[in-house]
Amino acid sequence: MGKNYSGSDLGSDFKSFFRKEKNRISKVLTQRGCTNLEMGYGFYYFSGFFTAPSGQIFYFSCSDVRHFGYNKLLIRTAKSYKDYTGGSNDYVGVDNDSLLNFRLS
Repeated sequence: MGKNYSGSDLGSDFKSFFRKEKNRISKVLTQRGCTNLEMGYGFYYFSGFFTAPSGQIFYFSCSDVRHFGYNKLLIRTAKSYKDYTGGSNDYVGVDNDSLLNFRLS
């Protein structure tokens, strides 16, 4: 992942939100046996990669939370940690149950 957005116009509320979500998502994915979580943020959105227990790499992202809210993540397979176009788009809810139960294949 590249560097996080460093502009002074990004609110501290989003930075705090990102830290909390990164910790929560990391815990949920670790419970599922996933590894190598990498996450970064841009201007009011975040994205990342992780590796499923099967070895399959996944890319995920959330849209600009100011305009689209935060109730789902885009998720898709990827060939590497630099593959931002990857497989077919799918969406998963951001609640712990949805993250714990989406298909990792």
